[in-house]
Amino acid sequence: MINNLKLRQLRLLVALDSERKLQLAAERLNITQSAASKMLAEIEAVARVPLFERTARGVEPTAYGSILIRGGRSVLADLDRVTDEFAGYRSGELGTVSVGTVAKPSIDLVVDVMQYLGEKLHRVSISLDVSTSPPLVARLLALELDFIVARIPAGVDPGQFDYHEIGAEQAGLLVRVEHPLAALDSVNLEDTVDLQWISQPRESFMRQALERLFYSRGIAPPQRMINTESFSASIGIAAGIDAIVPVPLLIFDLLDPQRFKMLRIRDQLMLESYGLIKLRRRALSPAATLVFDAMMRLGVTSGRQGSEGSSA
Repeated sequence: MINNLKLRQLRLLVALDSERKLQLAAERLNITQSAASKMLAEIEAVARVPLFERTARGVEPTAYGSILIRGGRSVLADLDRVTDEFAGYRSGELGTVSVGTVAKPSIDLVVDVMQYLGEKLHRVSISLDVSTSPPLVARLLALELDFIVARIPAGVDPGQFDYHEIGAEQAGLLVRVEHPLAALDSVNLEDTVDLQWISQPRESFMRQALERLFYSRGIAPPQRMINTESFSASIGIAAGIDAIVPVPLLIFDLLDPQRFKMLRIRDQLMLESYGLIKLRRRALSPAATLVFDAMMRLGVTSGRQGSEGSSA
């Protein structure tokens, strides 16, 4: 029966899902391709249904395969977590914590938490991934992160999560000091439409907020757009050309005011609220619980905790 599958068989299913080619999955597990093929046949014999479809480009999981892969990832992630905790206790550590966060909380909240926990963190190893919400949520669902501070993207079922709202975030329009608009006391949105812009892709929260701002003024959004998810890349490009970059306000505090300016526009560029997010049915390790509870205490708006499952 399926509950008798071995760990090495679960690892093969997960590797096949990641690599989508039998040879690459075999190399990842350090076994021969024929051994991997035999093992897959054994798994499908136990399941009594096909788990992968063979295509010209490799393999694709069937609906049954996707169920086993999802369960396999969970089992292996739990095993890795237990292994880390076990090794941590033997070495005097409490364990490891993998946290994902969007830009602003990575500087504000994480610093506050580290100061709040103080010596308790001497026994905890923290891995911090700073990115945008869509990849962070994807990594949370893939069990690669313990919890995140982010927004729940449209199209993702919020019922999978415990969501605790932290707050909204304001952004601004960054340009280099040589930009023609940099010295103006006030800039109209109409004056920026035909200029060069650099922004995150259209599915990002920043880009959606920017387009909402333009539409709210009855103006079509800019079309001269360089798309990149990286704020660092955006700022690097804007340092060399006349381009406008929407960025969280906190980033301005980290930049040289002799090189960059914020355009003075009449409207506020507001991003959607973000929150502290964990998988609803997944227990946290003692180390992750320590950091998560500290973030709940320091980050979640007093008296305004987001209801579980709400959208960011």
